[in-house]
Amino acid sequence: MKNLFVYWILYGFVELLIYIWLFKVMGFWPIMLIQIASTALGVYMFKKVGRNIFRNIRDGRTVAPYLLDTICFFISALLLTIPGVLTTLIGLLLFVPFIRNLLKPRLTKWLANKTHKTDYYFDM
Repeated sequence: MKNLFVYWILYGFVELLIYIWLFKVMGFWPIMLIQIASTALGVYMFKKVGRNIFRNIRDGRTVAPYLLDTICFFISALLLTIPGVLTTLIGLLLFVPFIRNLLKPRLTKWLANKTHKTDYYFDM
């Protein structure tokens, strides 16, 4: 728990330095518009991803082949709603299929370790 607190403070300090630098380069209003747009995109993605998940579950359709993409989009939406330049960039990178394909094996391994099952198969 102590390490999480240190990482959170370090993240806030790095974000502050990035905001100061961007303020000198771009000015206040472009930065504000970028943050508002990224938050709006994150909220839209939350609605879209959540609606698709619940619709598939309600209709009895399997979501296993698309589960990892859905998890990546959910993480992306979460990162986009958090104000910050780093979180916005990481959230936008999760849209790129190449990055998601690099992340999917690690995500599968993490899910298997968390549930103590090794018989997962996700179609990538």
